[in-house]
This record gives sequence, structure tokens and C-alpha cells, in this order.
Amino acid sequence: MGIQQLTSAADGAISSELLGLVEAIRRDGAAVVSAAFDPDQIAWARDVVLRHRDFMPNTRSTPSARHMAGFHRFPELEPLHLLLTGNPTVRSLMAELCGERARTIGLSDITINRSQQWHKDLLRGQFRCHLGDGPYCVDWHGTVFKVLVYLQDSASLKIIPGSHRTDIDLENDAGAIPLEGSKVVTVPVKAGDAVVIDICTTHRGSEEAAFASPQAAAHPKILISTVFGAHGAPLTDRMEQGNAMRLNHWMSEHLGATSPDAGPARNLS
Repeated sequence: MGIQQLTSAADGAISSELLGLVEAIRRDGAAVVSAAFDPDQIAWARDVVLRHRDFMPNTRSTPSARHMAGFHRFPELEPLHLLLTGNPTVRSLMAELCGERARTIGLSDITINRSQQWHKDLLRGQFRCHLGDGPYCVDWHGTVFKVLVYLQDSASLKIIPGSHRTDIDLENDAGAIPLEGSKVVTVPVKAGDAVVIDICTTHRGSEEAAFASPQAAAHPKILISTVFGAHGAPLTDRMEQGNAMRLNHWMSEHLGATSPDAGPARNLS
């Protein structure tokens, strides 16, 4: 079983194909919207990201790796978020999956040449307490979704289909590592494709070694994403509240946001 793909509908109209994609997301935990963004949009997005990458901290061992959590808050990067949230097909999908009052929850990311081990996009570690008592995925899957847009061709994303209906220990990511015999599916995408993934779906990205070469530094792999949730859903509210705390911690750790000697204001231009 592969991951179902949908060709983007320019007017965002609800079609039988789109409804089939919604069904696939609910069944497998992820699906691909092919060509959701055109080549000009992708070229523009890459330019914006690369012009501002020096502001983005390196949170991995690879020198060219960069990450900006909560990028939608920075005026110079906010247009990238609007690119995602204003896309007609993305909006139609989120309306079908989350209801007409679907909204983003402040969980947005830009990554450049950044590895990612197996995990669920739930609050983990010290921040898992904001989810309250479980089970989380058993009860609340199908209410909060991440939209990932690749700014180049990629085959780095791997998922475990159907894992959005099962819970794991969120103390760390060790519980997300697939057991022997688990079905793992690689999700190939083209530049401009969007992946819609239930945040309860167990998945991973590239290994750190994938970015070790000079070629990787010269032609960086870029991913931008944001998270939508159903209005009033328990997982939406708890993820939003907990992510605010997680983001504050991330800012303090990587950008010195709460330090009195953090230095001069950034220059993103």
C-alpha cells in the first residue's frame, strides 16, 4: 500500500478526488497533494529561506543544518506561512478534515538540511504534561494535521501507515522506533508537493549522514510546515497551549530570547 496522491485543484473545489484523499488521510495517517504549489512559488520560497538562513540556528551536528521554529512570527518570514495557509487546496482539505473553523496553532517550522528521527508530532519530553492524561492518539487522532511543503524533490519522509490510531510513550522518541516487521512506507515527493499528515502518525525524515557532503551544503534541502487543528478539539487546544511553552523554551535555548544580554536585535534583511 502506497500513500495516495491528489493533483491540486486550482480553485480549491471539493471534488471526489479530494474527498478520496481525505479518506486516505483518515485511513493511513498521511497523503500527498501533488503540485500544490507552482514552480514560481517554490523558487520564491527558496529565495526567502536562503536569504534569511543565517538568522536560523543550527540544532544539529551538520554545519549547514538550520531550523526556525515558529517562523510565522517573524515579519520577514511570515509570507511563507501565508503561502501555506492561503493555498486553496490546503484550505479545502483542512475544512474537510477539521471543519470550517480549522485554524493554525502556532506550530510552524522551517528546516534546512536537518535530520529527523522517528517520532510523532505530539508534545514530547518535558512538554508532554500539557497534553493531560492519555490516550491521545486513540481518542484524538483525526483532529490536528501538519502540512509539509518540500522546496525540492525528496524521498526522505517515511511513515508507519495507520500509526495515528495508536499511542506510544512520549517521554522520548525511543518508543517511536518501529518494531521489527512493522510496515514502513517511503513517501516520495516533488518540489511543490504538500504532504498532509496527522500529527499522531509515526514518521521520520533524513538521517544525519544525508547532509554530510559538500553537495548537500551547496544545494540545501528545505522544508516548511505548519499545523492546523479543529476548533474546540481537545488536542488542538492542548497542543496550542503546550507548544507556546515549548516554543518559549526553544527561543531561549537557541536565540537567547529571554536572556538580558542576548545582544542586538536581529537583522533578517
